[in-house]
Amino acid sequence: MRRIVLDMKGGLLSEAVMQSLSGCDPDFLIYRSSKPEETLALCRTCRANVLVMEVIRQGIWKLSERLKICSAVKQLGWTCKVLLLVDEDADKLLASEVRQAVKDQLVDNFIYASVSPTYLAGVIDTL
Repeated sequence: MRRIVLDMKGGLLSEAVMQSLSGCDPDFLIYRSSKPEETLALCRTCRANVLVMEVIRQGIWKLSERLKICSAVKQLGWTCKVLLLVDEDADKLLASEVRQAVKDQLVDNFIYASVSPTYLAGVIDTL
């Protein structure tokens, strides 16, 4: 079983991603963080293999805050890959900054919010 933690701002989007991932691969065990402050503890508790975090421009979901969580997850003592989800249509500059974070090896990978659930599941499976 692959243990996946989702940390997304929108409850509706998060719920849709959870259902899509569960339907794409029965080996995915999906956990949803209710707020970013709890994400690290949830990753620790379930011994997550993959953390998927939505990145937006404001508040505790901005890139700098996400990178702090990513850094803390890397210190857990096992491999937990981090995948950032960004809406490239809503904020092209932010999408560019997320891509740069991957190039700088601050995060493992990224995905655009516009991709299909099957593609998202495929990317998670390869991490």
